[in-house]
Amino acid sequence: MHVLVASSGSTVLENALLDAGHQVSLLVPTGQVDARRVDTPRATTVLGIDRWHDPASLAQVLATIPDGVFDRVATTDEQAVVTCARVREHLGLPGIGVEAALAHTDKHVAKTVLEEAGVPVARHRVVRHGRQVAAVAEEFGWPVVVKPCRAAGTVNTTVVRSRTDLDELLADGFFDATVDDPTGRFGAGEFTVSLHQAKGFMVEEFVAPTEEWFCDVYLHDGEVLAAFPGRYSAPLLSTLGGHHHISLVPPSHPDAAKVIKVASDACRALGSGTGVVHCEVMRTERGWVFGEGGHRPGGGGVTALYARQHGVDVPTVLAQLALGQRPDIPVDPDAGVLSHLWLHPPKGVVTHVASAEQLYDLAGVVEVDINLRVGEPVPTGFGTMSLAGRIAFASATLETASLDAARLAHALGLRVTSRTAGQIEGCVR
Repeated sequence: MHVLVASSGSTVLENALLDAGHQVSLLVPTGQVDARRVDTPRATTVLGIDRWHDPASLAQVLATIPDGVFDRVATTDEQAVVTCARVREHLGLPGIGVEAALAHTDKHVAKTVLEEAGVPVARHRVVRHGRQVAAVAEEFGWPVVVKPCRAAGTVNTTVVRSRTDLDELLADGFFDATVDDPTGRFGAGEFTVSLHQAKGFMVEEFVAPTEEWFCDVYLHDGEVLAAFPGRYSAPLLSTLGGHHHISLVPPSHPDAAKVIKVASDACRALGSGTGVVHCEVMRTERGWVFGEGGHRPGGGGVTALYARQHGVDVPTVLAQLALGQRPDIPVDPDAGVLSHLWLHPPKGVVTHVASAEQLYDLAGVVEVDINLRVGEPVPTGFGTMSLAGRIAFASATLETASLDAARLAHALGLRVTSRTAGQIEGCVR
C-alpha cells in the first residue's frame, strides 16, 4: 500500500510502514520539508503544508494529489488528525472522517458529544474574551478551569479561583500570552496562539479531581482490542513546574476496569473507529469523570511503558492500524507496576546531577534517559512536556511508586543555579 503519513515530529509510524515494505509519502509543515527529505530518504515524496488547520493551505496540498495515488492516510500527530480526515474525505479513502476527527481534537466538540451520549464530563462554555469568564463562573461556581479548545501539554490552561484571581490574570496579560515552542513541532498548528487569538476558548467547571488517570485504548472498527491504564502522581494541573511521575498499572488493579470502561464508553461515543486513543479520566467526589481523548498514542513515554510492561511492539501495531488491519496486541494480566519519573527542573544552569551509571545501580531502575549536563542550561519544555529527561522504574505496588519516585529524585542530586553558563567554573562534564 501507499500511505500518506502526516507528521510534525515523531517518525515512528512512517518508519514502521517503510520497514514493513509499504510505500510512504509524508505531509509535514513547509519549514520541515527539506530536512525530512534528508532524514527520510525512503519516502516517495515529501509534501509541505503551511498551516494544519488553514483551508487555503490544505487546498494547495490537495491540488497536488491526483486521485488513486494513496491507499491510506494516517497520523499519530494530534495537530494533523483533522487535516488527515479532510484528505480522506476528499480522496474517498477509509478512516475516521472530519466529524469524528473534530470530536477527538476540539474539546468543546468532544464534551458536547460525550454529554449527549451520557458519558460523565465537566460542564463547559465557550467564550471569546477573558472578561466573559466571570459570568460562566457565576453559573458553575468558582473556581473554574480556563483552557484552549485545541491544545496539548496543558498550555494556556489554569484554574481561576475567584473574581480577584481573574482580574489579576487579565491585568497580567494571561489571555494574550502566546506559547513558546522550544520543540519546533507546533509552529504550523494552533497550540501556540493566545486564548484571545483563538476563535473561542473553554471555561469549564472545576471537578476537583482526587486522582487523574490515563488510558491508551486500541481499537479496530470500534472494537476495543487492548487498553493500558495508568495514573499520574497527582492531577496534572497541580504538577506544573515540578517533577512528577506516571505509573502504568496491571489489569488486575481494582481501578483498572473502571478507568477502561469510562475510556471505552467515550471512544464509542466519539466514533474512534480504528486507531489508538489516549484518554484522560478523573476520579472525583461525584465519581469517575472523562477528561479528554486524542486520536493518537499517549505522550510522555506512555507507549514505552506498556511496550516494556506487556511486550507490545508499538510501531508495528500502529502501522497495522494505519493500514486498517486488526493487530494482535498482547496484554499480560500479571504485569507489575512500571513508572516514569519525569524531570521538570527550574530554569537555570545545572551545577550537579547524578550520572546514568549511578542511577542504573539503584533498585528498580530499568531505563535512564536524561538530557541534563553540568554547566549547561536546563532544556525548556512545552507545557507538561519535559525535555529534561525521565527515569523508568518498577515498583511493588502503585502506592509504593510514589516513595520510589521520591527516592530517585533524591538520588538524582539535581542542583540548578540561576547563573548563566559562562559563570559556572570548575565543572566537570
